[in-house]
Amino acid sequence: MPDEIPQFIGEYEDVPVDPKGRLIVPLAIRKELPLGVNSFVVARWFDGCLAGFDPGVWHRVLQQLLALDGGQRQARQLRRSVAGGAMEAKIDRQGRLLIPRKLLDRANIMERATVSGAIDHVEIWNPARYVEYMNETDQRLEEIVETYGLR
Repeated sequence: MPDEIPQFIGEYEDVPVDPKGRLIVPLAIRKELPLGVNSFVVARWFDGCLAGFDPGVWHRVLQQLLALDGGQRQARQLRRSVAGGAMEAKIDRQGRLLIPRKLLDRANIMERATVSGAIDHVEIWNPARYVEYMNETDQRLEEIVETYGLR
């Protein structure tokens, strides 16, 4: 496992998703993958989006899920929700990532998506939901920054 953590940043709007579920991964995102890695593990994520992890970072997510107390209902729900529908998808020569329709449907992603860098992973959103979510966040940004002490 490489120790290198990608630094996915940026916001990419109007990203095409074809009828087969292939999403064009923005070049800037592909360039951040560790050398020799040409895939993402795609999983359901928080706030109604999908997340794409490079396999090394995904391994860390799995370790966190395994550390949860399996005797607690919420821990089991989180494990099932995140890991149950996750799958590894390779990026093809055209820079496309094949995402199963079931995952796209859960995030209500049809012909277009917004791809957003989230430092150690990318998020794949329904464009309208992303705008709505960011508007909500913008209204609380100062409070959020103060809570976490980001300067």
